[in-house]
Amino acid sequence: MSNAPNKPLPWTTRIPVHIALAGGGLFFLLPLLWMIATSLKPLDQTMRPPTNLKTAFFGDGWQAVIGGRRLEVVREREIVPSESRPVYILRPLDPFPAGEMTHPFGKEVWDRYPVFNKQELARMNTRVTSAMTVLTDARNTFDPAVGLLTLQSGRKVRAAVVRRVRPASNGEKLWLVREWRPEDTDTKEVGAAAGDMTRAWDVLPESRLRKTIRLIPHNYPVALRRVHFARSLWNTLFLCAMVVCGTTISSLIVAYGFAFLQFRGRELLFGVTLATMMIPFPVVMIPIYLLYRDLGWVGSFKPLWVASWFGSAFFIFLLRQFYLGLPRDLLDAARIDGCSDLEILWYVVAPLSKPAIAMIALFTFLGTWKDFLGPLIYLNHESQFTLSLSLQAFASEHGGTPWHLLMAAATVFSLPLIILFFFAMKTFIRGVSMTGLKG
Repeated sequence: MSNAPNKPLPWTTRIPVHIALAGGGLFFLLPLLWMIATSLKPLDQTMRPPTNLKTAFFGDGWQAVIGGRRLEVVREREIVPSESRPVYILRPLDPFPAGEMTHPFGKEVWDRYPVFNKQELARMNTRVTSAMTVLTDARNTFDPAVGLLTLQSGRKVRAAVVRRVRPASNGEKLWLVREWRPEDTDTKEVGAAAGDMTRAWDVLPESRLRKTIRLIPHNYPVALRRVHFARSLWNTLFLCAMVVCGTTISSLIVAYGFAFLQFRGRELLFGVTLATMMIPFPVVMIPIYLLYRDLGWVGSFKPLWVASWFGSAFFIFLLRQFYLGLPRDLLDAARIDGCSDLEILWYVVAPLSKPAIAMIALFTFLGTWKDFLGPLIYLNHESQFTLSLSLQAFASEHGGTPWHLLMAAATVFSLPLIILFFFAMKTFIRGVSMTGLKG
């Protein structure tokens, strides 16, 4: 009498189990979600402690109406006018470089001492004309009696009053707001719009500012350009192709020999092969480096892929265990038909080993794609950098890490691995379950 089929669990048991599994999966997805969320934020909000769940995953910004247009703006600073220290919005009648409002010296000085980057010089050299407006402060003062604006550099220019900024009647805060643009993300400086006279600005009470969610997809093209993504991707794919082909082909051949060929010392040689897995890489790292240095390979891709064509002990072991589970009658029939060992391997064993081969190729590709230590040791020139090395170089070349750009580049770096794993998940599970069936 045959056994009755197992009854499915009742729904009262299945639903809590599914909820627990879904919760566990979501928990392990949190780092990925945080990385994607950070990649879409402005720089000044990437390391800010979140006040609620929305600010943890979404950047926020401000909108305001300036000159009849609703614009994305940044709050540059709070304005506190008083009778003893009045604040004016002025229209200059004499043109001057914008840098004289922020530096105690003139254009002839900053041109002579090139200590500013291109972005700073562009803002400083902007010519302030009568078509623009400026704001007075403690360093740029205005005398309404004579109509002269005294700049921080010491220059005096004629100016006309547009309006005097007075405290809000209800005690609201006043903010200097300036137009925000997506290209501001292409910098590690917080407040890149500050002092840019080419942008619309105004002094507005807080009630006229509207808080919004600000997502910046522009972070992605900027980040990919800064890490030289196309070049690094080509280098990484080249290494992945060479290592995957070398590891798979050599492991297939060696595992076939250990599984089916009879020769003296086979078991001893197989044991020595497995013993190599017990040697930590740091122990052999320096001797291997010296070997490649003597061969003249340091500074090239050869140390990163040539060794893969001599097999991998772990994958040789897995393939051997898989081969031992194959029907021997198929191999005997092929030999009777006159096939050589290489023909048996190519026409009989390899087609039956597709799940195991796919698993090895997947594991090797993942390991090579995210390998950092190997390229760090052997590659010297930036044009040879892989994706992992380019990310590290991008993070270390700045005084402060631009996390929004780094997370955008890291998201693109991780995306192919995630997609590949989901597409190859069934093959991966099948390959793992079918190896090691017979020892």
